[in-house]
Amino acid sequence: MSKTLNARMPLRVEQKLAEYCTKHGVTRTDVTVRALDAYLDSQSGAPSAYALAADLIPKRGAPEVQSGEARKLARRAFRGSRAR
Repeated sequence: MSKTLNARMPLRVEQKLAEYCTKHGVTRTDVTVRALDAYLDSQSGAPSAYALAADLIPKRGAPEVQSGEARKLARRAFRGSRAR
């Protein structure tokens, strides 16, 4: 169930919001809800998805994926065993 929220915003913010919505083809409500949700998530103190996975990501990437053989590696990974 959604609720209605009325808020006053400075004219410059309203103009920037209107320009953004026109440029990206989204509604003011969508942008406002996403922005407020992201802000509240960042203020909650809970770690972001990146922060949770940061220690799992190699500092210089995975060399085998950076190689020129990325397609071959992907094919091998997704092919699996074939039943004959």
